[in-house]
Amino acid sequence: MNSKERFAMKELKVYGLSCDLIFDNLNFNGKYDSDTDTIYIHKSLSKKDFTMTLYHEINHAIHRQEMGAEAYKNDYELEMERCILSDLDPYKDNYYEVAAEEFAKQKTKEEMLWVK
Repeated sequence: MNSKERFAMKELKVYGLSCDLIFDNLNFNGKYDSDTDTIYIHKSLSKKDFTMTLYHEINHAIHRQEMGAEAYKNDYELEMERCILSDLDPYKDNYYEVAAEEFAKQKTKEEMLWVK
């Protein structure tokens, strides 16, 4: 297990998450699959991009854990519909994506202070 994998596993434990974690060559930085409770992360990200991506996806997993799998999935989809009906971007303007990005920025900022 490499240092990124060890760090990710440690952070999942910090948040009481038991989701699977898969590092692979992806066409994107990361993804959280709420159906399978799995976080996917591109294995070749820089330390900062990796950290941002990990915390972003962890936030999705936290929402799922707090709300329950079905409630989270349904609410996420309703939020996408709300965005579309309001002529907003269903991803960038989605409450859950905005919350995950803010969480990731804050946690990455905190983590980068320790790394320096």
